[in-house]
Amino acid sequence: MKLIKKIKNNIINFPDNFTFGVNTLFMRLFIRFLLLSLIVIMILGLATIYFFDDFYFSKTETDIVNNSQVLNQALYNSIIEDDEDMVQNSLQLVAEINSGQAWLINEEGLMIDSHPYLETQDSNIRFLNAEQIFEGNIISQRVEPRHFERPMLLIGMPVRQMDNVVAGLLVFTSVEGINSTVRQVRQLMVYSSLIAILLGIFLAYSWSKSLASPLQNMSQVVTELEKGDYGRQIELNDDDASKEINNLKNSFNSLSLNLKESITDLTRERNKLKYILTGMEEGVLAVDKSEDVIVINDALNRIFYVSKNSVGKNYKKLNIPQQVKDSIEIALKNKKSIKEEFTLAKDMNKNKSSRRIILRCNPIIMREEVWGIVILFQDISDRWRFEKLQQDFVANVSHELKAPLSSIKGSAEILLDGIIKDKEKQEEYLEIVLNESDRLTELVDEILRLAEYQNQDFIKEKETVSIQKLIEEVTKTFNKSGPLADRIEVINNAELVSVKASKASLKQVLFNFLDNARKFSPEYSKIKLIIDSDDQYVIVKVVDQGVGIPQDEIDNIWERFYKLDKVRTPGSSGSGLGLSICREIIKNHDGDVFVESKYGEGSTFGFKIPKDNS
Repeated sequence: MKLIKKIKNNIINFPDNFTFGVNTLFMRLFIRFLLLSLIVIMILGLATIYFFDDFYFSKTETDIVNNSQVLNQALYNSIIEDDEDMVQNSLQLVAEINSGQAWLINEEGLMIDSHPYLETQDSNIRFLNAEQIFEGNIISQRVEPRHFERPMLLIGMPVRQMDNVVAGLLVFTSVEGINSTVRQVRQLMVYSSLIAILLGIFLAYSWSKSLASPLQNMSQVVTELEKGDYGRQIELNDDDASKEINNLKNSFNSLSLNLKESITDLTRERNKLKYILTGMEEGVLAVDKSEDVIVINDALNRIFYVSKNSVGKNYKKLNIPQQVKDSIEIALKNKKSIKEEFTLAKDMNKNKSSRRIILRCNPIIMREEVWGIVILFQDISDRWRFEKLQQDFVANVSHELKAPLSSIKGSAEILLDGIIKDKEKQEEYLEIVLNESDRLTELVDEILRLAEYQNQDFIKEKETVSIQKLIEEVTKTFNKSGPLADRIEVINNAELVSVKASKASLKQVLFNFLDNARKFSPEYSKIKLIIDSDDQYVIVKVVDQGVGIPQDEIDNIWERFYKLDKVRTPGSSGSGLGLSICREIIKNHDGDVFVESKYGEGSTFGFKIPKDNS
């Protein structure tokens, strides 16, 4: 039962991935095993047949020679004594003992007597190899003589005493029995060969399958590994597989698990690096020693016009400043770190504004050779701008304080020197002192007010304020008289909305926006005051047709004491604190300010604060 089960498992049950192609390992092994089996069977069969054939003929030859040698002396004496009867009797005995015929030939090979008597005895039958016999040799050969009906075996031997050969004795015996036996042996060998061939086919198939199936299974698993299915295991029947195959399977399975763990670790580390690079604010560019880009992060793409598709390209083809390319080349050549700071032009970055960048080139050195280089781009534009604003702030404050103080000091010195005697002139200088003192007071008050607004808790009492009514009051105030009279156009795109706010503070914001619009707009030009709203916020905009704000200055417009370039805004005046105060007021109402401007076409200042839905 086990054998039948094994045969069934070996022949009928095939693995799913088992293939029978001509060029497969299985077919090659099967054909080779089968050919080898056939060759061995054929050689063994032919050798066996030859052995039996030679054995029977040799045995018959030996028997004939031994039997004939017994009567050799009697036959010799009969020939010496010329006793024909005795010769005939001796030949008869030789023929009967050997179940054949016995001939006597003379030295010329002619037959001189025989038993049984042949009708052709007197026709001078000649044996061509008589010379060998008369030389004392025993010859043997298979003949098909015309005098016999069946194949015969001829044994020729000398009739002699000592060295005196008096005649040659030819003994013919039928080999029909030997041929019949050999034919039976041949038939047996043919049947045995057929059985051996069938057995050989089965063994060749079984061996080929036992060797090829595990290898095909391994090949399939290797293919799956190549596709990225790491950790795949080879499954074999340990009872059918050899020890070497089982060792190879165990080693491969262990290698596959180790590979999966390694790939998992590498993937985890790669993802960590990816997340780190993605989350970094600094732009990262990595270049290998062949000068090809290997890593680009999102921050670098935000700074320059460099896409991630640039990975694999030479860094010299990237859209980065030539100064950066030169620094990378020097760092690679000298194997030293480089730190530089440069200003990125507007047309070289996506922000369309000047950016201040710190560049750090750090070579990657492995085994004293440069493997590549990592370049960090740190955008310090905000810090750089803040430091510049601080410097401008100090300069502006100094200027704003110094100008009125200089006027006050000059006027006071003139009055004290007594140079001016005219009372009206003295009053003019005193008026200058008073005005500049008021200007200083106003400036100090604005600074204090700004400091107060920066305290988020300064607005402690808020009331429900209708935006439409607030706008109406502000508009009436400006439209009555003054430079904004009849210039304000109110556009109400919202339903009646209210906010929780300090009404006076919101008025101050609107006064500031409208006053700025007046200062930077052409005389008599219209100024729009627009009311919008969405689900959460009330949005108020002041739109002018003024000179607009350059794009590179728009981010600084809300900073303290920041003033636009006077060349671009001739005739404008102010402390530079108004918009900063507006921003702080709106922030204290949980809102935000915004500005949109196009240089030469006008600006839109506005704010949004949460609706009062109570």
